[in-house]
Amino acid sequence: MQLKLQPASPIPMYLQIVEQIRYAIAAGTLRANDEMPSVRALALEHVINPNTVARAYLELEREELLSKRRGAGTYVSAKAEAMRGEYRIRAVRQLLEKAVATAAELGLTAAQLRNLLEKELAKVEVER
Repeated sequence: MQLKLQPASPIPMYLQIVEQIRYAIAAGTLRANDEMPSVRALALEHVINPNTVARAYLELEREELLSKRRGAGTYVSAKAEAMRGEYRIRAVRQLLEKAVATAAELGLTAAQLRNLLEKELAKVEVER
């Protein structure tokens, strides 16, 4: 799994890992029973403290998206598959909230924003 961590970001590194793994599960890139890189391997790959990776994995275990198998490593849990739809909706909702807030700051009306959204949806339909 390729993570794109940004050390200069104000978002803590462990949260970047958590969010990117959540996104990968929601997108279907990571599926139930997929093996995750070890804490040590991921830390070495990104030159970060192993405790940072361990904290991210622990957070995802609490959410039941990852599970540890004694002596075998960390895996995407079977429950993650069932929660995938929920995370998809959450991810899109967050993006829409940002878009609506930006539109409001720029002075766009609700009608203008709806029009833009309809045009973008039409593009997606054409591409399918």
